[in-house]
Amino acid sequence: MINQYEVPALIEDTVPVLRKALHQFPAVFHIYETVSCLSNYTLQQLRERHYSQAMPCLQLAGRLYERGNAVVKSAIEAHFLPALCAIPVTDAVNRIKLYSLIPASLYNQFIQQQLSGHTQINPQ
Repeated sequence: MINQYEVPALIEDTVPVLRKALHQFPAVFHIYETVSCLSNYTLQQLRERHYSQAMPCLQLAGRLYERGNAVVKSAIEAHFLPALCAIPVTDAVNRIKLYSLIPASLYNQFIQQQLSGHTQINPQ
């Protein structure tokens, strides 16, 4: 089981460009800020349609959700998923592309949030 203290290192290993951003605060003690950092970068890549850069981020978020402890899962649910749901999708082709990138472990939660219209990031 992945705990909140392992998350920053996993993000750095998967997305080395976030190393500096993660070191701006003691990420190991701030799981919500750490997950927000990952979600912000992921959203930027998706908005710019850099799907090859967004894919590892989405896969990592899925792995964190699937294998994370309750704190890690909560951070993904509270910060990553709402941010992902807030991405404007302009046409069916982009919607299909986005949906195809979402890992199976996050897909049901993503669809539930889409259907509920829950697109605001929960404050923690």
